[in-house]
Amino acid sequence: MSERMLHVNERIQQVLAEVLSKEAEIPAEYFISVTKVNCAPNLRNAFVSVSIFPFTKAKEGLEYLNKHKRFIQGLFGEHINLKFTPVLEYRLDESEQTADEIYQIIDHL
Repeated sequence: MSERMLHVNERIQQVLAEVLSKEAEIPAEYFISVTKVNCAPNLRNAFVSVSIFPFTKAKEGLEYLNKHKRFIQGLFGEHINLKFTPVLEYRLDESEQTADEIYQIIDHL
């Protein structure tokens, strides 16, 4: 991946994280963290990995993001300065949950 695309991915991650935390009116029952962004080279699509706490409500949180996708996309578009505003596709990042489960297993040994 080129240095330019790495920079674009970082910028998208920063802007989206700020939009989700300050403007998107996410219910208090979810804590959503943007863990990774992978934008297509043509800047038309971006796959966004999110970690949602509590883990037991992760699927509900992902459904919430997808249900309010257009609203969040609009807020995001107001704050990003790119030739094209990529369409955001949300994916659940379960690496934090997996790490937590491993630590719990180790603690019980």
